[in-house]
Amino acid sequence: MSSVLFSYYNKYPIVINSLERPFRFDEMEKEICIGDLKTKNNLCLWSWALFEVSSRGHAPFGSCVSSVRISGNRLSIAARPGLSFKAEFDNCHIFDDNNLTTENDIFENKEPLYRVFDWMNVRRGMRHRHDSLKTVDNFIKEIYFYKSERIDGNHDRKDAVAVSYLTEEQLHEFNYSSTMARFKIQSVMKDAGIIGAKAGKTKEGKQKKYNVRVEPDYRHVVNMHKRTYRDTENVKFLDMSPKEVVDRYVGRG
Repeated sequence: MSSVLFSYYNKYPIVINSLERPFRFDEMEKEICIGDLKTKNNLCLWSWALFEVSSRGHAPFGSCVSSVRISGNRLSIAARPGLSFKAEFDNCHIFDDNNLTTENDIFENKEPLYRVFDWMNVRRGMRHRHDSLKTVDNFIKEIYFYKSERIDGNHDRKDAVAVSYLTEEQLHEFNYSSTMARFKIQSVMKDAGIIGAKAGKTKEGKQKKYNVRVEPDYRHVVNMHKRTYRDTENVKFLDMSPKEVVDRYVGRG
């Protein structure tokens, strides 16, 4: 999102080498005003800014870029399906090195860290007052609840998505798999007082409830790892958060 905002404020063309949309529940610390938009939601902000950039003709390759190579002051762009382009620049600002090959030297390469999204279908315990739950662990650190998209019409039933932060090693361990995520999500929901539907009564006449039950839908993994490169005269690597971009360039656009 930082690169899209940077393009919007500076009126620079953008090459979208990795179309990774912001997570739907990520928000800025405070509401920002940009153009005719007022929002805190990152996905809403990204969508609006990318539409504005595209409307100006500043996203000439759209979302079809599969790889980019930088040599000197020239871009070699491979696009789907089977197309290729050449472009020259005076200055190039890079936010994301996914699908990118460059002549710049790497001087720092930290251990990869992954942000993992486990989307869950809730089978029991869909009705409750919670919008989110948080834990102190990196595995199932946050759980967000949203109106189930599996059910048509107006209703109050919720599905869930959990967010974890895992190392490369953890990503391939069973203890951090979708199956284990399911069990931990159920435990966190139960501890928060979320219960399932009615399940008859005991001999004493007390109401019984089913335990919460969720099942994995799909897992989405985002590599948060960023290599640190040496800048050259014409190629600069920028590590700016969306908030930093907005704070620096507010008033432009």
